[in-house]
Amino acid sequence: MKYFSIDYRSPPSGMGQIIDTSLPPMIGDRHNYILVTYSGNGKEDNSYYIQTKHFSSKEAEEEGWAGPIMKEIIQFLRDQGVTHVYDSELSYDYEGSDDGMFPLERWSEIMMSYL
Repeated sequence: MKYFSIDYRSPPSGMGQIIDTSLPPMIGDRHNYILVTYSGNGKEDNSYYIQTKHFSSKEAEEEGWAGPIMKEIIQFLRDQGVTHVYDSELSYDYEGSDDGMFPLERWSEIMMSYL
């Protein structure tokens, strides 16, 4: 399974990671994940991950959240073959998750409703 795990830690950590459970979690000293970041929330490159996908957006940086680029992020997740999103915080307020795991399309609907 490939899923996107939202990261609610401080902004330098990025928005979250794409995790492929069929792959080993580490390659050498790097996490075998794709880190997803955007302007104001994570660096354009992070040496702890095998890959970083950074979305540049002055609007996202000014607003302090990914809303202005959410459509692009969701499309990137689809393009990467992500099927689910782990969002522990969102699971408190919305049905459709099992222990914080949402199908990508359900999570997308929720995120787009905030726009």
